Amino acid sequence: MASDSICLKFGDEVTGVVRSRMEYSLRVFAALYGYSVVPEGDAAAIRCVYGQKNVQGRQQRELQIPARYMPRPPTAPAPMLRRRRYAGADFHLAHGIDELTGNPDWLGEIFEWLSASFELASDKRDAVGRIPYAETVFHQQGISPLKPYAGLLMAWMENALQANPEIEALPKAKSPLPGGTHAVVCSHDIDFYGTRRSAAIQRLGKNVIISVLSYRSPSFFFSNVKMAAGLLRGHAIGHYIPGMLGAIESLGFRSTLFVVPRRDHRRDPNYRIEQIAPQLRSAADRGFEVGVHASYNSLAERGMLAAETKTLAKVMGRKPKGSRQHWLRFGRHRKLYQGIHDAGLVYDSSLGFAEMCGFRNGANFAFPPYDFENERPCSFLEIPLVIMDGSLQEAARVLRRKPQEVAEEILKESRKLGWGGVSILWHNPMEAIQVPPEINGVFWKLARTQDQRAEKWMSAEEFLKATLARYQNAGLLEEVHLDA
Repeated sequence: MASDSICLKFGDEVTGVVRSRMEYSLRVFAALYGYSVVPEGDAAAIRCVYGQKNVQGRQQRELQIPARYMPRPPTAPAPMLRRRRYAGADFHLAHGIDELTGNPDWLGEIFEWLSASFELASDKRDAVGRIPYAETVFHQQGISPLKPYAGLLMAWMENALQANPEIEALPKAKSPLPGGTHAVVCSHDIDFYGTRRSAAIQRLGKNVIISVLSYRSPSFFFSNVKMAAGLLRGHAIGHYIPGMLGAIESLGFRSTLFVVPRRDHRRDPNYRIEQIAPQLRSAADRGFEVGVHASYNSLAERGMLAAETKTLAKVMGRKPKGSRQHWLRFGRHRKLYQGIHDAGLVYDSSLGFAEMCGFRNGANFAFPPYDFENERPCSFLEIPLVIMDGSLQEAARVLRRKPQEVAEEILKESRKLGWGGVSILWHNPMEAIQVPPEINGVFWKLARTQDQRAEKWMSAEEFLKATLARYQNAGLLEEVHLDA
């Protein structure tokens, strides 16, 4: 189906706002499954019809999509989702099933997930300023975050497009990746580096407390006590970038390093950007990408993402392509999206859970977010963060499962349906400074076994170069130029 084109026809009753949103959903679907999106009059295209009123001229290759989506006010809480079983998978639908056809409003349901509409009305924030996991639809309605619901909906829609109504199936999207079937964007947020002995002592002491009160991990406790003893004997702690680069290179891939360009809050890292600039330039020379890890106050208080992007560009000698918010902190989605746009970045990777792992937007793929204020897709790509080392520790505790099992399941669910474009984050996989040693062990086991699954680990910039044409062929990200 990769060579097929697709178009969208609306019934007269469908409003302009709904048309913009459903067209967005169709374009993201097309990017994932390799369709080109063409004008409605193209006779060679598969035609999707959204709505029924006064739609003329049925075609042989046509899919009727029940028009059940209804816009909600921004302050309206998430609706109760209704469970539907299809092809052995559970779907959770905001708009139910059409009684006549037995089909959902695929485009409307996809939009609900990708637009983050289920959490936009939440005014509650945790101590850091993030939407708490307890406020999400997953926690409040008992839905597993380990399933990519937007990806499942797209697979159901693809099966309907293939005209197999009698066969329940969830076809896998074909990969555009050379030599691989699934892309994992590997990343490291540089939140601590061994620039001063006093800072290392302070960090290790803090970790000992965390090991008892938060992680409840004997291995984290003893690892940090051992490092503290070594530090007192003159051993270096936290100088992990060179060793990490070498270990990753030995496994045949490169990753993205996110660094904080400006430090002005106690929750920002201990270093100044100038102190680690030589290590960052060395990483870039070796093919590793360096992106903006926007500081604690960069968006919510100061609106400084564009300025911090310029600071990092000056240090590195080239403009960074993307960002992730420090502490995953951005206040409201529209503020995040506006900040990325103003900074001229082409991707972000801030949409993930701080207290859980999984698919926050239901997406096992990268996608441009939706701009509600202008009713159009954003001009950058969101690479969803599905596993973070600290949240993996917490998720394993809450789910009462082994961390390795949780991580393996998430990547398995992503591989099952598509070609990836999800991000994982390990801050420092070389030392037990950020998480217990067994959590770092999960990273290396996953990395060592990627070839067994035809999986490709890569930096965010490498992912964009390999897949941008898919999005642009579907009419998305047309203004993005990677050589700029």
